[in-house]
Amino acid sequence: MSEAQILFYLLFIPHVLFAISIHEGAHAYTAYYFGDDTAALMGRVSLNPLRHLDPWGVLAFIIMHFGWAKPVPVNPARLRNPRRDEMLVSLAGPASNLALALLFSLILRFFFPAGDELKRMLSSPGMLPTLFLFFAVGAQLNAVLAFFNLLPIPPLDGSHIIAWFLPRHLAVRFERSMQYGMFILLGLIALSFIGINIFGYLIGLPMLTFLRLVMGDQLLAVVLTQMSLF
Repeated sequence: MSEAQILFYLLFIPHVLFAISIHEGAHAYTAYYFGDDTAALMGRVSLNPLRHLDPWGVLAFIIMHFGWAKPVPVNPARLRNPRRDEMLVSLAGPASNLALALLFSLILRFFFPAGDELKRMLSSPGMLPTLFLFFAVGAQLNAVLAFFNLLPIPPLDGSHIIAWFLPRHLAVRFERSMQYGMFILLGLIALSFIGINIFGYLIGLPMLTFLRLVMGDQLLAVVLTQMSLF
């Protein structure tokens, strides 16, 4: 393993643990807020990664940069307004990751130099280049997680969100089709391994658009250049 790869994992793993924790913790807290204490009684209203991690999912994150956590149980019957509140519980996870991506992006934009001064800093020894990479990894990872989970493919959060916006008769049909969602998701993942990267359009384009809006073109170009070194 190269020195660059070692550095990447030293930066990537803490971000994965925190991103998963805040995502699942946000689901659990939102469900509790709207009346369902199922996840709360299981200790899932927490930022402790051990409450949320699936060992195989973490291993997949490390090896393939794609993984999963233990899903937060939600009992719609205990929510005060089941249809609306289930959508808000689903939205809470991606929203928490998007908020983190926004925070890390703003730190990069306002606490680091710009232009040629930034490039000189990144080529110099010391902790500042590593800190820059730390926030760059966090911004990109959380943006990817947010937009991935917003895809309207069951069992991802986006499927529950879009169901709320559909007319009730269409929502019922959509919910019946959710049993096939995992096969669709696995098919898209399999295609990405053979070079047909549909996720590059479904996730990459909104991610880059979001980061460009927050960082600006010049800073985003530097971030992507630094990330490509891994």
